Amino acid sequence: MAELSTEQPRPVRRKFAMPPVKLACLSWYGSRDRVFALLHLEAERLRLPSEQTWRASHPQEGGVCLAARTALEIHNFVDPGAALGQLPELPPDSDFIFDNLFLNPFPDPAFDETPMPQQTFTPVPEVSGPLVRTYRNNHSLLQAYYCWVHTFVPILPAPEISPPLDEPVPISQNHPDGFSSGLDFSSPVALALSAVLALVPCAEDTDPSSSEAVPFRRNCAQFFAQAAIESIEAESEIPGSSTAPEKTLESEPPTVDRLPFHPRVPVELESIIALNLLSVYEYAQRGNLKKMRSRAGQALMEAMMTFNLHNQTDDDDYYAEAKRRVWWMTYMCATQTAIVSCTPPPLELFGVSFTTKYPTLEVDPEAWPTLIETQQSMLSATQFIVDLSEAVSTRADMEPIYRKLVELENGMGPLADRCDAWAVSGPLAPIVDASETCLVRSLRSMARTKVNSARIKVHRYCAFGDYPVFSGKMCDLQSTADMADGPDLILRAPCMCGLSSHSGTSKTGSPDSHHQQQQHTPSSGGTPETIDSMGSSSCTRHGYDARKNAPYTSHFSAKICLRSALNIANDYDNMPYPNPSGQFGQDLCFLSPTSPIVAPRMLPSYVCCAMQGAYVFLSIYRKTSTIVPGTASSGYLVSMLLQLQQGLMSILAAIENYATAFEAIRAMRDQVRKSAESLIMLKP
Repeated sequence: MAELSTEQPRPVRRKFAMPPVKLACLSWYGSRDRVFALLHLEAERLRLPSEQTWRASHPQEGGVCLAARTALEIHNFVDPGAALGQLPELPPDSDFIFDNLFLNPFPDPAFDETPMPQQTFTPVPEVSGPLVRTYRNNHSLLQAYYCWVHTFVPILPAPEISPPLDEPVPISQNHPDGFSSGLDFSSPVALALSAVLALVPCAEDTDPSSSEAVPFRRNCAQFFAQAAIESIEAESEIPGSSTAPEKTLESEPPTVDRLPFHPRVPVELESIIALNLLSVYEYAQRGNLKKMRSRAGQALMEAMMTFNLHNQTDDDDYYAEAKRRVWWMTYMCATQTAIVSCTPPPLELFGVSFTTKYPTLEVDPEAWPTLIETQQSMLSATQFIVDLSEAVSTRADMEPIYRKLVELENGMGPLADRCDAWAVSGPLAPIVDASETCLVRSLRSMARTKVNSARIKVHRYCAFGDYPVFSGKMCDLQSTADMADGPDLILRAPCMCGLSSHSGTSKTGSPDSHHQQQQHTPSSGGTPETIDSMGSSSCTRHGYDARKNAPYTSHFSAKICLRSALNIANDYDNMPYPNPSGQFGQDLCFLSPTSPIVAPRMLPSYVCCAMQGAYVFLSIYRKTSTIVPGTASSGYLVSMLLQLQQGLMSILAAIENYATAFEAIRAMRDQVRKSAESLIMLKP
């Protein structure tokens, strides 16, 4: 078991051991000239005509045409798919990426050891072409982390400088020569952060959504991400393993000999932090669930088996708070991979007793424990969906499934009530200070979103029969294509039992029933309504009644789903925005005072919660829109339709904001928009 130092770090001189042959290319990460040359020639490549052929990194292999590159095999969605737009898989070696980015010889000796003369910063011209966001050094990257990432992924301790200021160095595709000072960092966490932040459009970019700007940011981000992985491998490599492997087992594991990225975070934990960031990057940007699980699983194994972060008891440790945050955010990432892919977690992470305390948040001590509890409820609800799907597909006995449903609702109901009692206040774009007040709104909103999403998961079968509304697979939601392939493939009852209550309310319903549905939230502690014989028999097909003895009516479950979806929409409205300006009292922050683009929220690992809410709104809208408005019910009908549209617009706006930076999320945005336009005629 590796031991982490507990004393305050001392600045040490970097000692360069001989790297292994495979990783020899890492020596240039600290070279400013080569990184800028990379970005310069990437800009030149993007200006080549589309028919220009690509040259491989090895001349003997011949040229590879662009059409062949676009036909590279793409990883399939994990079934059930996340409906994330997947990007073409790039080679795993950054040397190969580098060689293919640079198609032309360098006009000057960009890689020699002669330092370039320092020049003053040249302002970006008004029309400068596509830009990518970069940062000069560890200090500016750390400030950018607190401006953009910390509110959503608080994996580092509270900031020591407040307010943090975002100071990016935009690299232009058309004018890269105006920047002479390079990027002076090579640690895994710095490179991983660079990958994430490179996706945020630059305020100076006049057309950040153009066909040139998006690939430029994408390729630069992927370069940083791959460099981070290689840096992780390099720091765990033993130099002698390539030259004298018979002696390496006798030697001690290597220690990382460099200055820390954060003064209160051990250098040894930086690889775990980087892997967690890259896990969400693979999901939100590249739509690669397989690599998302791989990165999170590697981080979890390192945290538990190498550093024993799950059983930390020394509160006097100088790094105690850092260890707590790294562990619990690693836990969140590992469980989130299981949730979005509907697979078991890498290890038994639910019901296991961990001794490591929750991170410190003095302004709201209950925020962290509640967030972890709601994440566990999501994990349980996802496992319930898997078991339910298997039971329906095999026509098994549903009694154990329904007992589990009641057990889950009895636990989630009080948890949801506890989260609903929170009062959210303060600006929507708070600054990140030492007290971390900004985390209160964020953690509370995330916790409420998760528990309400979990309730939708366990109730939507009774409420809507899991009838599909999206054309593509959305998280654990079925698609309309599955319904076209065959009814047995759909996780749903053979018919839609609607929103009628067990008392025999007609299909159109009465004003009183509609009013009750809108105003009354089902009590978690109340006696559940049982499905009536007419409802269960109407859902019988070929002698198999999947909903027989269901503990709740569709009316009761639909009311829970509706209230949960409305809470999710409200929580996304209250979710804080980044504040790169560092100004107090901001309710909405743009990329710059002159930019029309709202600052995107970062690392949306739980965007599937938004899809659960959108599914409920669309399902109830379909049912409600079939009601013929009468004299007495028209007011309730209009109120319900407006409420559904407003909730759907809130969710769509949240996904749109995420999609500003992350390309894979755009597939979800398009699915929601397409379904909304076809059902509600909702125009952008």
